Amino acid sequence: MTVTYFKARKAFDFNPNPFDLGNILGLKMGYEDNHFLLKVYDLEEKIFQDYYQYHLEHYLSGGNRSEKDFFSHVWRIVSDRIDYFKGQDPFSSKHSLHISNIKKLGEFLDFLAPLDKWNIRPNDMLVKEKDQEISKLRSEVEVLQTKLADLEKYEVSVKPMIQDDHLPTFIDLLQQMKNLNLPNGRKLLVSDHESPYYKMVSKYFVYNGKDIPVNTVRNYFVQKDPKDSMKGVKIPKEKKLFEIIPKIPL
Repeated sequence: MTVTYFKARKAFDFNPNPFDLGNILGLKMGYEDNHFLLKVYDLEEKIFQDYYQYHLEHYLSGGNRSEKDFFSHVWRIVSDRIDYFKGQDPFSSKHSLHISNIKKLGEFLDFLAPLDKWNIRPNDMLVKEKDQEISKLRSEVEVLQTKLADLEKYEVSVKPMIQDDHLPTFIDLLQQMKNLNLPNGRKLLVSDHESPYYKMVSKYFVYNGKDIPVNTVRNYFVQKDPKDSMKGVKIPKEKKLFEIIPKIPL
């Protein structure tokens, strides 16, 4: 039984799917590859995926078939046709058409390339692609190494330790600092978000000898809705041991 890779138009079907192959009389046996490529010449690149997927689903519906076989067949007929056009007389009256077809088929191969999960494409193409990927990864590693080196400048070997269950006391001081005004009336600290404060505490301080989970500190900075007593952590009055006041009254 002959394997049909592509979905053919039914004879005298006056409302076929635009991706069906053939004409009003259907599809002549042995010409399905030609008709598949004829469609490609007229497709926009953004339609390639839909076209490929339409015929792939038809092929897989035949049972006991794999996408690998379908991809291999499509890749072969497209690349073979490119080779055919390249072998034509460059002084032929159809040369400009051949060049146009080569360009469109090349675009279709570029679409197919990322779908090749089985390394079906020629070795030289695979090697070139891997070399490009390696070069790209090396560049990314260099960027990450530079970023890491910059971040390491801000790492500390020993973090200040908040002692005796007084994390709330320290948080209270931070919250007071957030609300301090300068003599000119402007805020001493300006931030549109609370995250810099609680992330700073979590990253650069320890509490009773242990790292402080970022969510533990974050709970002190949640903006509480008076109707929702479950959100955030309120600093107990007995933990508010210090008051920051201006040296010169404002």
